[in-house]
Amino acid sequence: MKLATKLKDESGQAMVLTLLCMTCLLGFVGFAADVGTLFHAKRNLQIAADSAAIAGAAELNYGDMTAAGQAAAAQNGVIIGTNGGTVAVNSPPTEGAYVGQAGYVEAIVSQNQPTFFMKVFNIGSQTVAARAVAWNGGSSNGCVYVCNPSAVGAMSLQGSFDVSAPSCGVIVDSNNTDALQFTGAGGTLTAGSVGVVGGDGGQTGDSTPAPVLGIAPVSCPLGGLVFPDPTTMTCTTPNGGNLTGPISAGCYSAPPLSTGLGTLNISNATLGAGTYVFEGNVNLSGSITSAAGGTTLDIYNGALSEGTAATNLDLVAPPPCAAGTLPPCGGSYGGIAIMQPPANTNTITFEFGDSTGTIDGIIYAPTAQLFLHDSGGDKSGGISLITDLIVGTLNDQTGTLSITNYSTTVGTSPLTKIALVE
Repeated sequence: MKLATKLKDESGQAMVLTLLCMTCLLGFVGFAADVGTLFHAKRNLQIAADSAAIAGAAELNYGDMTAAGQAAAAQNGVIIGTNGGTVAVNSPPTEGAYVGQAGYVEAIVSQNQPTFFMKVFNIGSQTVAARAVAWNGGSSNGCVYVCNPSAVGAMSLQGSFDVSAPSCGVIVDSNNTDALQFTGAGGTLTAGSVGVVGGDGGQTGDSTPAPVLGIAPVSCPLGGLVFPDPTTMTCTTPNGGNLTGPISAGCYSAPPLSTGLGTLNISNATLGAGTYVFEGNVNLSGSITSAAGGTTLDIYNGALSEGTAATNLDLVAPPPCAAGTLPPCGGSYGGIAIMQPPANTNTITFEFGDSTGTIDGIIYAPTAQLFLHDSGGDKSGGISLITDLIVGTLNDQTGTLSITNYSTTVGTSPLTKIALVE
C-alpha cells in the first residue's frame, strides 16, 4: 500500500512541466533575439546598399562608379573582406525591374552577422544581404551648391547685388545660424528655390522665393571625382612663369619660390582642347579662349584669379557625357570648366567690372571660396556664368550676377538627378 501510495503521489510534476516549458520558452526567446538582431543588421545593410547605389549612380558618367559605390558602403560599415563583407556595383542591373537598362546602378552588399543563441545548434553566424537600385537621369534642378557644412556667411551677398538664377535651385549646406547672409538692403536674389540647412541673416527678405530654412543636409555633388595627380605626370615649367599664345593641354608648374607658391601668368592665350593641370597660383589676363572641343582647368594647389582689368574670358568646358555613357565623350571631365581638388582650399577670384566674356561649364571647388567682385555684369557686360557652382563658400559683391543653369542649357550634364528606384 505504501508503494502504491507513493506511485500515486503527483507532487512535483508541475515543477517538471514548468522546467520543460521554460526551456522551450527560453529557446524561443533566444531565437527571437537572434532574428531581431539579424533584422537590425538587414536594416543597416539596406542603408549601405542605398548609399552605394546612389554614389555609384552619381559617378556613372565618370567611370568610377564601382569605387564610389564601395567607398559609400564602407562609410556605412560594409568593407570588402571584413566580416565577410562583399559589395557588388553593377550597371546595368543584373536583376529586378530594371535589369539590363542603361542609366541604372545596382548595389548588392552582404556581411556575416554573428548569432548568440543559435550557436547551440552550431549556427555561429548568418549572411545578411541587401540590394538597391538608383537611377541617374535628367538634368539637376540645382545650379548653386554651397558645400561648407558649418561656415558663417557660407553664401554671402553684399552691396547692391542682383543675383538671378530663375531656372534653378540654390542650396546652402552650412548649419550655421547665419549660413545665408545678405548685407545691405539694396540687393535681390531670384532663384527657382532657396534651401538652407541652418539659418539666415540680414536682408534675406529680398530673396524670391523666401529661403526655406532647416532643410536636411545635401551631399556635395561629384564627391567621387578623381583628380589628376601631377606627381605622376611630366609637368612643364615655363620661362618666367608666363604662358601666352597657343597652349596645349597638359601639366604646368609655376617657377618655385623660396617661400610659398609661385605664379603662372596666362595672358592672351588660346587653350587647346583637353585638361590643364596647374601647380602653383594661376593668374588670367588679356584674352583667354578655349579652342573647339573645350577645356578643363584643374588648379591643383594654388589660387586662381582674374586679377587685371579688361580681361576677356571665354572658357568652355568639354561636352558632358549623356546619362549612362562613360567617357571619353568629352574627356574625363566633360562638363567641368574649372575645378579644384578638395585638398585645395585657396580662393577663386573673379573681379574688375570691365572684364567680359563667358564661363560655360561647371565650377567645382567643394572646399574653396568663390569670390566675385564687380565682374558679374555691372560694367561693360561683365562675365556671364552658364554654370553650376559647386563651391565651399560663395562671396558675391557684384552689381548684377546672372547664373544660367548649365545642366539645363546643354541638355545633359554630369550633374544629374539621382533617385532610388528599388
